[in-house]
Amino acid sequence: MSLRKEGFLAVVAVARADGLLRADESRGVLGAAREVGLAEEELAEVKAALENGLELSSLDFTGLSGAERALTYALAMWLAKVDGVVNTEELATLRKLGAALSLPEPKLKSAASAAFDITCLPGGNRPDKFEFKKLEERLREKLPALMSR
Repeated sequence: MSLRKEGFLAVVAVARADGLLRADESRGVLGAAREVGLAEEELAEVKAALENGLELSSLDFTGLSGAERALTYALAMWLAKVDGVVNTEELATLRKLGAALSLPEPKLKSAASAAFDITCLPGGNRPDKFEFKKLEERLREKLPALMSR
């Protein structure tokens, strides 16, 4: 499975919501974007957003499938929780993202649960060790109908 640029940009918007972005978080997002095969120009856009930030409202998610929407939310939730604290700004942006992705609450909860499962793996609390494929596998278990489309 692949995740489009818009998904990664949404993750960046959540990660930068509190104005703080650790270097390992940035490396984790870029590593996952490379892993799914984003083109160089798309990687450059993600990198620019990591450096400069962006507004969630500037993104258009209409082209993302249900599976990509769930994966976007799970990846954003994982990155927000990786430091052990989801602050007010991150939580507000996660709520906006959930609404913008148009996923029902049970699916958002399943995506968040999959992200939590990944944080429990050895090294799962380190963005530079993020295992994108394992997150996708957990989502397939938790949201089989959505992920099979």
